Amino acid sequence: MKTQILKATRGSVLVSAAMAAGVLAILIAGFLTYLSDEYNLNHRSHRWNQSFHLAEAAVETGIAEYNYWQYQAGSGFQSARGWASLGGNSYSKTVTNLTDTSGNVVGTFYVKASNVNTNYPTFQGVGTVTSGNFGGSSISRAVQVTLAPSPRFPLGLMALSAININGNNVYSDSYDSSDTTKSTNGQYDSSKKQPNGNIGTDDTIMNSVSIGNANIYGTVSTGLGGTVTMGPNGTIGPSFSNPDTTVAQAQADGYIQNDFDVNVPDVTLPSGFGSATSLGNINSDTTINGSGYYTASGININGNKILTITNGNVNIYVTGDTSISGNASIILASGATVTIYAAGSVSLTGNGVANNTGNATSLQMFGLPTSTSWTIDGNGIWDGTMYAPEANLSIKGGGANGDVSGAFVAKSITLAGNTNFHYNESLKKTGPIVGYLAASWQELRYVSGSWVP
Repeated sequence: MKTQILKATRGSVLVSAAMAAGVLAILIAGFLTYLSDEYNLNHRSHRWNQSFHLAEAAVETGIAEYNYWQYQAGSGFQSARGWASLGGNSYSKTVTNLTDTSGNVVGTFYVKASNVNTNYPTFQGVGTVTSGNFGGSSISRAVQVTLAPSPRFPLGLMALSAININGNNVYSDSYDSSDTTKSTNGQYDSSKKQPNGNIGTDDTIMNSVSIGNANIYGTVSTGLGGTVTMGPNGTIGPSFSNPDTTVAQAQADGYIQNDFDVNVPDVTLPSGFGSATSLGNINSDTTINGSGYYTASGININGNKILTITNGNVNIYVTGDTSISGNASIILASGATVTIYAAGSVSLTGNGVANNTGNATSLQMFGLPTSTSWTIDGNGIWDGTMYAPEANLSIKGGGANGDVSGAFVAKSITLAGNTNFHYNESLKKTGPIVGYLAASWQELRYVSGSWVP
């Protein structure tokens, strides 16, 4: 009887052990399956992100090619660099078997560049990552970026460091030479003035902009962390009738912004000066008649002497200093354009430069990196553009009527005397550009065989 009970007990133990082992095996199998699935899901998530990075890399490749074409005088979108023409000013490129730093294949990207002959080119990038040894289908993601031109003169007065306005009766407003309701014969008309005389600096320090008692009929911008100071009689705001009278109020209304960030490249000399005609030192009455590239060891005219540009597109490289004093002046005839590249200092203290074309871009002055001191003083009138990123610019008086028009870019800008500044808004819309910025960015969806917004 005892033997039978012992055998029955042993049998129950064996059955229980077998059942426990089975349950344990199931649990272990389930856990291993969970770990495997989790690993595959993590890997797929990684590939999902990786495909997005490849799509953005594709877009960057297209933008780099476009910039090479536009700004380095290269031949863009050539088959020698892997580009295929799709017709209609569109091109594509595919890069396969991209590897990481360990030599492992990451994936493939495809880029399509459209409208490359316009100011608003579009780049569509598709990144694809294969499944490899982890199963599942390949993963593709796509993005699309449209560029817009970045103007050389987005503001009327733009500095890399400080802007100081410490004169009497100084103000900044605007006009638009391309709009007859906002200008007369392309020039500033006080009866048609506009409150968009915007100024700004890329600086990020305290007191980046000091406007004293000036009236800024427009906005003021600084870099991140920059600050603005204003005197008791100063005003800021795009309004002639009701501008803000305190910094706090202007900040609250959005007329002071502290997120300004702009690319201001140094000036380089165009290749055309490699075969330029020498004018020597211009120090007497001189007339330039006809388009071309010219060099001068200096422009030093005084008394009643005049440098006249009669017609054509004239480019002058001044290797020394530029100085206009006394009653001397440069006269730009209607229909002519002049672009001056200055290697030395620039001082316009005579009758300045008379731009009779009605177009600010017909009169352009550029300061090379060695040009660090610029002055407009006394009767030195100006209606054009100045771009001198390494120069400290001082405007004192600004002409017989206290007026300077157009746009200025310099390392620092000081306005004194009775200067009245008028920003030509057409320079922001249709003026020269220094590059392109992303105007829109969006991820695309794959619908019915096509990538769509």
